[in-house]
Amino acid sequence: MSALRPRMAWLHTWAGLWVCWLAFAIFLTGTLSVFVHPISDWMRPELTQEPAQAVFTEPLDHAQQIKHGLRYLERHAADSKMWELWPRAGEDLFRVFWLNEQGYYQDAQLSSSTGELVPEATGKVRDTLGGTHFVEFHHALHAGSTGLWIVGAASAAMLVALISGVITHKRIFQDFFTFRPGKGQRSWLDAHNLAGVLTLPFLFIIVYSGLAISWGTYMPAIPWVQELRTGEAAHLREYGPESKPSGRHGTLTPLDPLVATAEATFHTPAYAVVVNHPGDAAMSVQVYSTTSPDTQEGQLLSKRGMMKFDGISGALLETEMPHRAPPNGARATMATLDELHRLHFAGAVIRWIYFVAGMAGTAMMATGAILFMVKRRQKSLNEFGAATTRVYHMIDVLNVATIAGLSLACIGFLWSNRLLPLDLPERHELEVSAFFAVWLAALVHATLRPVARAWREQLWAGAALCMLLPLLNAATTGQHLLVYLAQRDLERAAVELTAIALGALLAIAAIRSGRRARATVPGMRKAAS
Repeated sequence: MSALRPRMAWLHTWAGLWVCWLAFAIFLTGTLSVFVHPISDWMRPELTQEPAQAVFTEPLDHAQQIKHGLRYLERHAADSKMWELWPRAGEDLFRVFWLNEQGYYQDAQLSSSTGELVPEATGKVRDTLGGTHFVEFHHALHAGSTGLWIVGAASAAMLVALISGVITHKRIFQDFFTFRPGKGQRSWLDAHNLAGVLTLPFLFIIVYSGLAISWGTYMPAIPWVQELRTGEAAHLREYGPESKPSGRHGTLTPLDPLVATAEATFHTPAYAVVVNHPGDAAMSVQVYSTTSPDTQEGQLLSKRGMMKFDGISGALLETEMPHRAPPNGARATMATLDELHRLHFAGAVIRWIYFVAGMAGTAMMATGAILFMVKRRQKSLNEFGAATTRVYHMIDVLNVATIAGLSLACIGFLWSNRLLPLDLPERHELEVSAFFAVWLAALVHATLRPVARAWREQLWAGAALCMLLPLLNAATTGQHLLVYLAQRDLERAAVELTAIALGALLAIAAIRSGRRARATVPGMRKAAS
């Protein structure tokens, strides 16, 4: 064991260092994405609060929408393998979907009264990704499958760093209760250990579940083998019908009674009606239930209920009640990991717990990166020979640009939502571009400025943007914190209050950074003399 710990310490240091910047970015944006819906609502100020849903008492009347939807699909998607209708009783518009020849979804928005195609409304609500930007960056860095592979590699390295870190610490439980402020390197190590021990179970489950739910990307041989065996593309099996068509013509049974049966069984409005192999004798109909906080209460899985009917006779073939685990053990495990990672089941309390734990985990990565350079400022280990000084400077620059710079980019993304003109084409892409532009500017700034000044300036800039966000919102939209509180719009109010709190933390960090820099200069002069 005496030989194992030094080896694990080396592995923990270097495996952690080379992925800590990417892991910090993934964790920070993932932590923000815990509140994806409140952030999205704040970034769409034109949207009004939806009225409370009426209590479900009996099956609803979807006949008109179903009739119009089927007629549209018969005209425009007669050869599709799958139709999908989203009936919404009492609403002026509803949607239909179908699989095109390439096996991908297409959709149309229809009028409930006439069944005619209704173009998407433009100009009324600003075009923005909202909080989904943080989800997409956390998941795949806005880089598609390539980004997903990069995130996967960083996650695997993060698991290595976590496991080696546990082995390295002799007094892991004592570290939980130890923090000695004002002790330089010792304080940074205490902060790193405290944040790591505090969030250790959370970090393990988040990193492991993130890898597990993307297994199809990281283990592509399985989908390839299934594709060779079935002759059908993987995405068709994922979204399309599982059964095969018979090749014989069939007439679709009336859908209204099937929808009414499902709504009476699930005691919720129907969410979607799916017709597999329309027009074929082997067609089937699946009716899915709506999930809501009321049905979710006390349940971990957010899975919708589903009733499957014979598409010709209307006979009931299968019933899956909502929030029930799949009978297959492996699928049940995967569904549980997915819920624990994506938080579909979570209410406000659990989301705040995830947010605080995520911020603590992010702080652990930040303190680890800073600790590496704090130790080497006191005593260089000359790991890179003649290039050691340059490599140390590069690590310093990356620390500033990642930790302070990414924080600046995240709040800059919210500022761009209010500052960009509303009528810009592809406006949501420009908001994302603004995020990366601010982050790149932070990297350039950290490269050109002395490290201590770069820390202070970027931390102060982030603090200012966070704390001034409510004023920007009031100046550009007329909405502000008091309006939100008066309207009992607690989610939008929480976005601004959280921004102010994070701005205060950044300001404190900037002040402490300045004090530390001023205290370091006399010590350096004394050592030189």
